[in-house]
Amino acid sequence: MTIYIEPFEGINDFDINSYSKENPLHDYKFSENIFRPTGNDPHLILRKLDAAHWNSILTNRLLSVNLNFSYCMFYFYKGIPDEEWYISPGRGGQSVEYYPNFENKHYSNLYNFTYFADIYFLKAYTVCETIGHLLFKFYEFKIDEKNSLDQISFNSAIYRLKNIYPDFYKALNKVKYSDAFKKGVAMRNDIAHNHPPYEITSGIRFSSKGASFGIGEYTTAGEIKKVMIDFMESIKKLFEILHKYLADSKLK
Repeated sequence: MTIYIEPFEGINDFDINSYSKENPLHDYKFSENIFRPTGNDPHLILRKLDAAHWNSILTNRLLSVNLNFSYCMFYFYKGIPDEEWYISPGRGGQSVEYYPNFENKHYSNLYNFTYFADIYFLKAYTVCETIGHLLFKFYEFKIDEKNSLDQISFNSAIYRLKNIYPDFYKALNKVKYSDAFKKGVAMRNDIAHNHPPYEITSGIRFSSKGASFGIGEYTTAGEIKKVMIDFMESIKKLFEILHKYLADSKLK
């Protein structure tokens, strides 16, 4: 069977509002003022300008997350019948048949869905890292330039709150260690560094006892969609926590 992929097929008909209804971040507004520096710092004006610059980066990354999620949903709802992604034996007598319910158009839908899923997951975690940068700037956290492991990051920013604002630290950590957030980060890492979840693995396994060959592993489009939505819900919770604690003058 020859498969013909149509990249971005039908994308000119795309309407973002029609495919944003399941997005927890759609139309969500965060106040840029929460990261605005205060005090009598002689460099306060420059710090405010720098914070505004990073807030702009955060806004653009959120827009990209929302847009790429909507593109994914556009192709998801065009049809990706991969709930049954293999049958054994196959209809042609083969030991395994993959994507038994696919027609040619479904391969294009899956290709386009995963194209935008890649961008979504890579961009979604940059939202968290940008929050890390803003927290570093807001609290003027320092890094040890002699220590290559001491870097500005989302995780590092949360850790630095531990001893100065423990309740704030615990609230952010609760989201960070939630199943929704961890699954989103894990899928992002698999896409960036490991085997992409939307491609069937080789089925080859090695162990101390030898090697084996069988049916590979695969994550369906529906499962990926759920991780995407839950990941955005956890990011929304991060923003809600930031609003709650940074609105308290005691934490500024």
